[in-house]
Amino acid sequence: MDAGDLDAVHAIERVSHPTPWPMKGLQESLQAHAAFVLEDAGGIAAFAFVQRILDEVHLLDIAVDPARRGQGLGRDLLRRLMDEELADGVNIWFLEVRVSNHPAIALYQSLGYNELSVRRNYYEGPDGREDALLMACSTGMG
Repeated sequence: MDAGDLDAVHAIERVSHPTPWPMKGLQESLQAHAAFVLEDAGGIAAFAFVQRILDEVHLLDIAVDPARRGQGLGRDLLRRLMDEELADGVNIWFLEVRVSNHPAIALYQSLGYNELSVRRNYYEGPDGREDALLMACSTGMG
């Protein structure tokens, strides 16, 4: 991902999350973290921001263009990051996901993520606060 991708990423972000990151947050994350896009003939189809600390990676944000959901693009992007882009020296991946985001939870479980704990009132939303599942996946590829 580069700065020229941020308008498209922001458009996907705004329609993908109940409390989307503002453009400034995306800009700051692009500078501070690893950021990736998945492109096709229609442009940017999905994106992800990750933070790597030693042998751990934390998935900070991932989203797929709503018009392209259900095609396995989120799975492809995350699998590519886990198996190729960020595989070397990484032993575990972490993420938080809204407890109500059943499609994402199913995706993460299918990729080997397991629930570690619940973070109470972690997310803000239009209907109040919501719990997050903290999930992890051991890669064993370190």
